[in-house]
Amino acid sequence: MNRIELSGKSQGKGRNGYFQLHSVELMNIPTDPDGQVLNIDFYPRRRVNCVGPARLLLNVEDATKLAQFFGEAVESRSPVANIEHGDLVCECGHRGSPRLEESGYQVSHALVEIVGDTIIASGWDGSSRAVSEDGDAYWLMCDVCGKLHPLPPELHIDWR
Repeated sequence: MNRIELSGKSQGKGRNGYFQLHSVELMNIPTDPDGQVLNIDFYPRRRVNCVGPARLLLNVEDATKLAQFFGEAVESRSPVANIEHGDLVCECGHRGSPRLEESGYQVSHALVEIVGDTIIASGWDGSSRAVSEDGDAYWLMCDVCGKLHPLPPELHIDWR
């Protein structure tokens, strides 16, 4: 097996922004004298005579470590945030208002409240140039244990 099709729900980030990942291909390069380099390309849906937007050139040892890393990461994923009556119910037993965090940013957002399927929040309005714009995901953080919980898919953020 040298190619797998993905669900299309995963994303990659390239120089032109995000793209949906649709396949991963392992290529054997005949010029590699030892056969120890794995060329792994990640492709979007439309690919015409192109190298994937992301390419990994890994030796077998590093590929093995990466496979182990992926396996451990999947097993240790944080559970989706459990929201009851506008409060985060954390695995540590704490129940209360969480903090709204955004990975990749160097700013904080103020979570005002959670009402139904909406997070009402305020925060950075985009006017400062001294702030990173590389945010990737929003998380609800427990104030007691600091654990980050991904947002449930039905929650959306209303910025005020």
